Amino acid sequence: MKTRTIGILLIIMISCTIFGCATTIRHGIADNETVTGSDWSAKDLKEVADHMVNSIAKSANSPGSELRQGKPRWILAKDLRNETDEHVNTRTIMEKVRTKLINDGIARFVDDQALNDILNQLKFQQSGLFDNKTVAQIGKLVGAKYILRGTISSIRKRSDRTDIIYYNITLQAVSIETGEIIWTDEKEVQRLTTKGLFR
Repeated sequence: MKTRTIGILLIIMISCTIFGCATTIRHGIADNETVTGSDWSAKDLKEVADHMVNSIAKSANSPGSELRQGKPRWILAKDLRNETDEHVNTRTIMEKVRTKLINDGIARFVDDQALNDILNQLKFQQSGLFDNKTVAQIGKLVGAKYILRGTISSIRKRSDRTDIIYYNITLQAVSIETGEIIWTDEKEVQRLTTKGLFR
């Protein structure tokens, strides 16, 4: 009897080790599977980026649009202002939009974050240590015509069993010369999460 009990306990322990404690990794998860609650998700990121890129592309192809003239236009991208009650990596949103716009040939971007590195490298290359035929020329930096900027804000309503979140993401392209907003759009994301009875 004692041996049988030990055997059963040993089987339970081995089963827990194999099935309960093992880490599983799965690649290629679907967008819907990234939504695990009411907070910002990878699915939201993709939907917002796709919406904004499609809207900018539509505007850039519209007759009379300032974005249409001489395209692709040079744009400076800024981070989104985060006015939500949670940490949202707003840089990721802008990078996804920027990457799609560049790859689709709709716009070109000036990287202001690399400006100090560029200036240091230009200064270093003018030091006389480099072959003049291979150095980068001074005075060739491109000036942006527009700034792409925006805001993400949220309204959250919580009760004992429900969590409702409403995100509003707004982007604008602003003319550097005039300060005029030449394009703007928004995307809304809404989610209702219901908790189980025993959570």
